[in-house]
Amino acid sequence: MIRIIAGTYKGRFLKVPDTKVTRPTMDKVRQAIFSAMKDKCLGSVALDLFTGSGAMGLEALSRGAKKVYLNDKDHRTFLTMKENVLSLNPDKDSYELACLDYRVFLKKNKDLKLDILLLDPPYRFTINGSIIKYCEENKMLKDDALIVSEQDYPNDEIKGYTMKEYRYGEKHVALYRKESI
Repeated sequence: MIRIIAGTYKGRFLKVPDTKVTRPTMDKVRQAIFSAMKDKCLGSVALDLFTGSGAMGLEALSRGAKKVYLNDKDHRTFLTMKENVLSLNPDKDSYELACLDYRVFLKKNKDLKLDILLLDPPYRFTINGSIIKYCEENKMLKDDALIVSEQDYPNDEIKGYTMKEYRYGEKHVALYRKESI
Protein backbone atom coordinates (compact mmCIF):
# COMPACT_ATOMS: atom_id res chain seq x y z
CA MET A 1 0.00 0.00 0.00
CA ILE A 2 1.03 3.56 -0.67
CA ARG A 3 -0.54 6.77 0.54
CA ILE A 4 -1.60 10.20 -0.64
CA ILE A 5 0.98 12.71 0.64
CA ALA A 6 -0.96 15.99 0.91
CA GLY A 7 -4.20 17.80 0.19
CA THR A 8 -7.83 16.76 0.50
CA TYR A 9 -7.05 13.03 0.59
CA LYS A 10 -3.85 13.28 2.67
CA GLY A 11 -3.01 10.06 4.46
CA ARG A 12 -5.47 7.91 2.50
CA PHE A 13 -4.01 4.58 1.45
CA LEU A 14 -4.08 3.22 -2.09
CA LYS A 15 -3.83 -0.37 -3.21
CA VAL A 16 -0.97 -1.34 -5.47
CA PRO A 17 -1.78 -3.49 -8.52
CA ASP A 18 -0.61 -7.06 -8.13
CA THR A 19 1.06 -7.32 -11.51
CA LYS A 20 4.57 -7.42 -12.88
CA VAL A 21 3.89 -4.53 -15.27
CA THR A 22 3.61 -1.73 -12.72
CA ARG A 23 5.93 -0.11 -10.21
CA PRO A 24 4.38 2.60 -8.06
CA THR A 25 6.22 5.86 -7.55
CA MET A 26 7.44 5.72 -3.96
CA ASP A 27 5.97 8.20 -1.47
CA LYS A 28 9.25 10.11 -1.03
CA VAL A 29 9.72 10.48 -4.80
CA ARG A 30 6.11 11.61 -5.27
CA GLN A 31 6.55 14.09 -2.43
CA ALA A 32 9.69 15.52 -4.06
CA ILE A 33 7.98 15.80 -7.46
CA PHE A 34 4.92 17.58 -6.09
CA SER A 35 7.06 19.87 -3.92
CA ALA A 36 8.93 20.91 -7.07
CA MET A 37 5.57 21.55 -8.79
CA LYS A 38 4.54 23.95 -6.00
CA ASP A 39 0.91 25.10 -6.58
CA LYS A 40 0.72 23.94 -10.20
CA CYS A 41 -2.07 21.47 -9.37
CA LEU A 42 -4.56 24.13 -8.26
CA GLY A 43 -7.32 24.32 -10.87
CA SER A 44 -5.32 22.25 -13.36
CA VAL A 45 -6.23 19.63 -15.94
CA ALA A 46 -3.86 16.67 -15.61
CA LEU A 47 -3.26 13.45 -17.51
CA ASP A 48 -1.64 10.42 -15.87
CA LEU A 49 -1.07 8.38 -19.03
CA PHE A 50 0.41 5.22 -17.44
CA THR A 51 -1.43 5.47 -14.16
CA GLY A 52 -0.82 2.14 -12.44
CA SER A 53 -2.32 2.52 -8.96
CA GLY A 54 -3.39 6.07 -9.79
CA ALA A 55 -1.12 7.56 -7.12
CA MET A 56 0.32 10.40 -9.23
CA GLY A 57 -2.99 11.50 -10.73
CA LEU A 58 -4.80 11.13 -7.42
CA GLU A 59 -2.08 13.15 -5.69
CA ALA A 60 -2.73 15.92 -8.24
CA LEU A 61 -6.48 15.66 -7.57
CA SER A 62 -5.88 15.77 -3.81
CA ARG A 63 -3.78 18.92 -4.27
CA GLY A 64 -6.50 20.79 -6.15
CA ALA A 65 -6.56 19.64 -9.78
CA LYS A 66 -9.89 20.46 -11.41
CA LYS A 67 -9.86 17.36 -13.64
CA VAL A 68 -7.60 14.32 -13.82
CA TYR A 69 -7.54 11.78 -16.64
CA LEU A 70 -6.23 8.38 -15.52
CA ASN A 71 -5.29 5.76 -18.10
CA ASP A 72 -3.70 2.32 -17.96
CA LYS A 73 -3.93 -0.38 -20.62
CA ASP A 74 -3.54 -3.38 -18.28
CA HIS A 75 -7.05 -4.47 -17.27
CA ARG A 76 -6.12 -5.81 -13.80
CA THR A 77 -4.16 -2.64 -13.08
CA PHE A 78 -7.08 -0.55 -14.33
CA LEU A 79 -9.46 -2.31 -11.92
CA THR A 80 -7.17 -1.60 -8.95
CA MET A 81 -6.80 2.04 -10.02
CA LYS A 82 -10.58 2.34 -10.39
CA GLU A 83 -11.06 0.90 -6.90
CA ASN A 84 -8.53 3.44 -5.55
CA VAL A 85 -10.34 6.35 -7.22
CA LEU A 86 -13.76 5.26 -6.00
CA SER A 87 -12.44 4.71 -2.44
CA LEU A 88 -11.71 8.46 -2.28
CA ASN A 89 -15.26 9.32 -3.39
CA PRO A 90 -14.22 12.33 -5.50
CA ASP A 91 -16.69 14.46 -7.44
CA LYS A 92 -17.62 12.49 -10.59
CA ASP A 93 -16.73 15.46 -12.81
CA SER A 94 -13.18 15.64 -11.41
CA TYR A 95 -11.85 12.49 -13.04
CA GLU A 96 -12.12 10.29 -16.10
CA LEU A 97 -10.87 6.70 -16.28
CA ALA A 98 -9.67 4.81 -19.35
CA CYS A 99 -8.23 1.36 -20.03
CA LEU A 100 -6.48 1.97 -23.37
CA ASP A 101 -3.10 1.70 -24.99
CA TYR A 102 -1.47 5.12 -24.56
CA ARG A 103 -1.41 5.72 -28.35
CA VAL A 104 -5.16 5.06 -28.62
CA PHE A 105 -5.86 7.29 -25.61
CA LEU A 106 -3.89 10.19 -27.11
CA LYS A 107 -5.53 9.85 -30.54
CA LYS A 108 -9.02 9.74 -28.99
CA ASN A 109 -8.30 12.77 -26.79
CA LYS A 110 -6.48 15.19 -29.09
CA ASP A 111 -8.80 17.96 -27.89
CA LEU A 112 -7.44 17.89 -24.33
CA LYS A 113 -5.67 21.03 -23.13
CA LEU A 114 -3.33 19.92 -20.38
CA ASP A 115 -1.69 21.86 -17.57
CA ILE A 116 0.09 18.74 -16.27
CA LEU A 117 1.25 15.65 -18.15
CA LEU A 118 2.45 12.75 -15.98
CA LEU A 119 4.50 10.10 -17.78
CA ASP A 120 5.79 6.96 -16.08
CA PRO A 121 5.68 4.14 -18.66
CA PRO A 122 6.42 0.50 -17.86
CA TYR A 123 9.99 -0.64 -17.13
CA ARG A 124 12.71 0.13 -19.62
CA PHE A 125 10.50 2.14 -21.99
CA THR A 126 12.06 5.35 -23.32
CA ILE A 127 9.02 6.76 -25.12
CA ASN A 128 8.39 9.89 -23.07
CA GLY A 129 10.16 12.22 -25.51
CA SER A 130 8.04 11.01 -28.42
CA ILE A 131 4.85 11.36 -26.34
CA ILE A 132 5.74 14.94 -25.42
CA LYS A 133 6.42 15.75 -29.09
CA TYR A 134 3.09 14.18 -30.10
CA CYS A 135 1.23 16.25 -27.49
CA GLU A 136 3.07 19.38 -28.62
CA GLU A 137 2.30 18.78 -32.30
CA ASN A 138 -1.38 18.25 -31.49
CA LYS A 139 -1.53 21.34 -29.26
CA MET A 140 -2.58 19.31 -26.22
CA LEU A 141 -0.22 21.21 -23.89
CA LYS A 142 -1.05 24.68 -22.58
CA ASP A 143 1.68 27.30 -22.85
CA ASP A 144 2.54 26.97 -19.15
CA ALA A 145 2.20 23.17 -19.03
CA LEU A 146 4.40 21.12 -16.75
CA ILE A 147 5.50 17.65 -17.82
CA VAL A 148 6.78 15.06 -15.36
CA SER A 149 8.78 12.30 -17.05
CA GLU A 150 9.83 9.25 -15.01
CA GLN A 151 11.89 6.47 -16.54
CA ASP A 152 14.78 4.10 -15.87
CA TYR A 153 17.18 6.06 -18.10
CA PRO A 154 18.25 9.71 -18.23
CA ASN A 155 15.66 11.93 -19.91
CA ASP A 156 16.52 13.66 -23.16
CA GLU A 157 16.57 17.39 -23.73
CA ILE A 158 13.59 18.44 -25.85
CA LYS A 159 13.82 21.45 -28.14
CA GLY A 160 11.63 24.30 -26.90
CA TYR A 161 11.58 23.03 -23.29
CA THR A 162 13.69 23.61 -20.22
CA MET A 163 14.40 20.47 -18.23
CA LYS A 164 15.38 19.84 -14.63
CA GLU A 165 16.27 16.23 -13.91
CA TYR A 166 16.48 14.50 -10.56
CA ARG A 167 17.63 10.98 -9.75
CA TYR A 168 16.10 8.74 -7.13
CA GLY A 169 17.96 5.42 -7.07
CA GLU A 170 17.47 3.94 -10.53
CA LYS A 171 14.63 6.33 -11.41
CA HIS A 172 15.27 9.46 -13.48
CA VAL A 173 12.63 12.16 -13.06
CA ALA A 174 12.57 15.22 -15.30
CA LEU A 175 10.34 18.28 -15.09
CA TYR A 176 9.85 19.95 -18.47
CA ARG A 177 8.44 23.42 -19.08
CA LYS A 178 8.05 25.29 -22.33
CA GLU A 179 10.74 27.90 -22.85
CA SER A 180 9.62 31.50 -22.83
CA ILE A 181 9.68 33.10 -26.25
